[in-house]
Amino acid sequence: PYEAYNRKIFTFNMTMDHYVLRPVTVGYTYVPEPLRYAVTNFYNNLRDFVTLGDDILQLEGEASMQTTMRIAINSTFGIFGLIDISSSLGLMQSKNTFGNTLKRWGWSNSNYFLVPFFGPGTLRDQIGLVPDLALNPTWYLINNNWISAGIIAVSQIDLRSKYLDQDQLLMQTLDPYATIRDIYLQKDGQYKYPSESNNQHGDLDSLIDAENALTFTKPASDSNAASSSIDSLIDEENAAIKVDPAAH
Repeated sequence: PYEAYNRKIFTFNMTMDHYVLRPVTVGYTYVPEPLRYAVTNFYNNLRDFVTLGDDILQLEGEASMQTTMRIAINSTFGIFGLIDISSSLGLMQSKNTFGNTLKRWGWSNSNYFLVPFFGPGTLRDQIGLVPDLALNPTWYLINNNWISAGIIAVSQIDLRSKYLDQDQLLMQTLDPYATIRDIYLQKDGQYKYPSESNNQHGDLDSLIDAENALTFTKPASDSNAASSSIDSLIDEENAAIKVDPAAH
């Protein structure tokens, strides 16, 4: 129901990404890889505190214990989280959000809704960002809000760097907004393609994998055929999306 508004915000966010975030992120990739790993691990360790709070609010006892153990191990033996020892021990990170907490306690369905400067999400998930951001321990461990904001900003640049290789694939789709929306809603468990009920086609992730295979395995002489096949897959996906107007 918010599609007209969402598309305007999507255009704004993509413009900001193109002219600001992406160039900065490309520069960030020249930072030595071990240092980038340390940045990722350090912020993930802080983010585990937020996950722990949401695990507790959702009465997830087992998840709470696992997150607590991750924090304890990485904060001590991992040198304040710079080294992710917990994952090597089998305690993998599972990020939880206040949006999931709202979902756990009754707000089960929520429409897709975008806000400036932030990524995809439902209205419920975007509202959940507020307490998650406010409860991030970065604000309380460092007695300087500018430094805390800088740490969070670097973490977002680090996160953006992990998706640089997907930019070209996204731009190959006929409707990048719809592609991102449907991937997000499908992974959030709120949207299933009509074709999934009769197994005529795979989900969007499978189609993307197929596009990747076509893109990277076809020889140069077959480039036109590969492009045609990719276009066919995209047309099928868009047709499936249009079947269900509730997806908008």
